Amino acid sequence: MIHFVGFAGHRRVMDPAAALRSIKRELERFRESCDGELAGIASAAAGADLLFLEACAELGLKTVVILPFGKERFREDFEDPAEWTRACRTMDAAWWLETAQGGEPAPEAYHVVAREVLEVADRMVFLWDGQPARGLGGTAESIAEAKEHGIPSRVINANTLEADWLDRVPQAGARHPSFEDLPEAAGVAELFELLDERAGRGAPRSRGFAAASLSLNHLAGVTQAVMVAFSVLTAQAGALLKLVLVTVASVLPKVGKKLRWQQQWVNDRVRAELLRSLLATHEPCSPLYPPALELFGREREFLRSASMRLVPERKGWQPARDRYLTERLDGQIRYLKSKGDLAGKRMRIFGRIFAAASLGAVILGAAVVILTFMGLRPWDSVSFAADVLPGVAAWLLAMISVFEFKRRATLYHQMVRELERVRPVIASARCASEVVRGMRQAERLLLNELWEWRGSREK
Repeated sequence: MIHFVGFAGHRRVMDPAAALRSIKRELERFRESCDGELAGIASAAAGADLLFLEACAELGLKTVVILPFGKERFREDFEDPAEWTRACRTMDAAWWLETAQGGEPAPEAYHVVAREVLEVADRMVFLWDGQPARGLGGTAESIAEAKEHGIPSRVINANTLEADWLDRVPQAGARHPSFEDLPEAAGVAELFELLDERAGRGAPRSRGFAAASLSLNHLAGVTQAVMVAFSVLTAQAGALLKLVLVTVASVLPKVGKKLRWQQQWVNDRVRAELLRSLLATHEPCSPLYPPALELFGREREFLRSASMRLVPERKGWQPARDRYLTERLDGQIRYLKSKGDLAGKRMRIFGRIFAAASLGAVILGAAVVILTFMGLRPWDSVSFAADVLPGVAAWLLAMISVFEFKRRATLYHQMVRELERVRPVIASARCASEVVRGMRQAERLLLNELWEWRGSREK
């Protein structure tokens, strides 16, 4: 996990050297308490922001810099050429540099930067003189929002340079749930392969437990009817056998839950699919706001940590666009079409058998009733079939539900049509922002099913 420590402070600092030492002390405090890598995130405005970025550099911490405007416009806010030189040095050394979203003018742009820093950071350091904010994006404003959102923060008094917790003291060494049970991997691509493989191994067990439980419930009634109808068992022994099978069927889901197969499979599949999306879209999208974040906000630490690891692999938006079209979109279109066709085929097979079983149950049931009213004894095989066929029809419906044949057949074909509509939009894009917009549309289509699917599995 990458822990982001954000910063906000004043432009005018009375004792820069002493303030730098205080900021470094607080960064060291956070680095010692976090389980993972620490990275700094701030603007590069004159004054305290530059001290924070320089403190990160001296401690060997990577930095993310968010600018309120493009560099040419940003330069106008520097009165001292020496400070602009320092700012350029911190921007050039940044792990990632981006301009705040929205294209707002000053002072709104500084407010947007402050909000983005708070949105990304899971820790904050402030250099504050204790005075109210003197405008949008002021330090006091950021402190109030950090307190409101419960972000653990250290506030350095700008006058005494003593620091204290703003409100909540974080638990030291706590590991984020998204990073539990992850296999060891040298990079994001390898982690995806390992999670995808592990999820593939776990899926049949989880779905198989559900199918086995439903099947045993239906089998219990059929078995009892067979044994009693053909005088293999007495009615009492048949009832006992049915009780045993139903009991086993009721225990199977509990066994699966106890062994955590279901939940482990869900976690692995979700994280694998998020990484699949991330590997396809990390460029030209911002690593702070990957497309999957729109639906999977609770996985933001996992997504941002993985996305930042991919920053060195960027090669340009045009190769990224072409790779996305051929590897991600075309691959998903082929996959969804084949899976939709397969689900539709199985739906038709199960549906026809269900229709036959239901019709047979109605016909044979009517025959038994008519023969009984006529004072005739129906054949044992006819009575048996009339009793069993409704159970067979119910089992078929249950299997259609478990394996989601109808939903998958309809949804996958609809997704194919939508992806085929979005594809030419991305292919004709002539700038990075157009590619990002198209990618976000496509990924929302692809990930929406995963979002709904996880919710249904975690109920």
